[in-house]
Amino acid sequence: MMNFPLNLAVNGTASLSQVGNYVYYSTGSAGGADQSIKVKTDAGDEYILKPGQGFRLDGRSFNNLLFSNNANAATIVGTVLIADGGFFDNRVAGSVEVIDGGKARTLGGGAFMGGVQGGSTAGQYTHVQIWNPAGSGKNVIVESVTYSSGGNGGIYMRTNAAALGSLLGNGPAKLANGALSAAELRYQTLAAFAGGGNMLVLNLAAGQFSTFTFKEPVVLKPGNGFLVIQTIGGNDVNAAFEWYEESNA
Repeated sequence: MMNFPLNLAVNGTASLSQVGNYVYYSTGSAGGADQSIKVKTDAGDEYILKPGQGFRLDGRSFNNLLFSNNANAATIVGTVLIADGGFFDNRVAGSVEVIDGGKARTLGGGAFMGGVQGGSTAGQYTHVQIWNPAGSGKNVIVESVTYSSGGNGGIYMRTNAAALGSLLGNGPAKLANGALSAAELRYQTLAAFAGGGNMLVLNLAAGQFSTFTFKEPVVLKPGNGFLVIQTIGGNDVNAAFEWYEESNA
């Protein structure tokens, strides 16, 4: 029995020379996208597997396996187990294995964190935003927000359906040197509060930061954003968002 790492880019393949008759796709992540793989054997068999699925050849063995990214939606990072006829498993059928989904999302390039600072303008309210552009093909799932200001006041947290005017950039990946997020970090000062109803109304002490972690995450479909607003005109506000992405398909 041997474990082998998988790293399948979009339209990518990987060949493995290994004698056996049993294949188990133990772990796999594609940052929220379809993580199914296609496995072909040199014996002519072909299977599409999701994490936790496998196959065994009865009375036959393979000498070579070809793995490919089945949906070609995003890079898949995972592990497969290969064994021969001597392998057995005494675990209870249907047992549940706990997998670190957060780490798998990060390794799959689907986890992000980014901060944005909104400067002050006299008589106007400072807004900062995480924005999911229309046509991104992603759902943006916001897990927590850390906020602060140089002045006292309060904050509103709201969703909205319009991008703020100034773009800082796309969010950085938690995976070192990973691709940037589809989500944008934006800021703007406005004469009136933008967005819909308040999801949160919180006090803000000058020079202090606080973090709010949602019990259930906020989900931004394409064409929607999440705002952090300073309630006192003429004061700045800063926010750091933590989120991950999943396919909107």
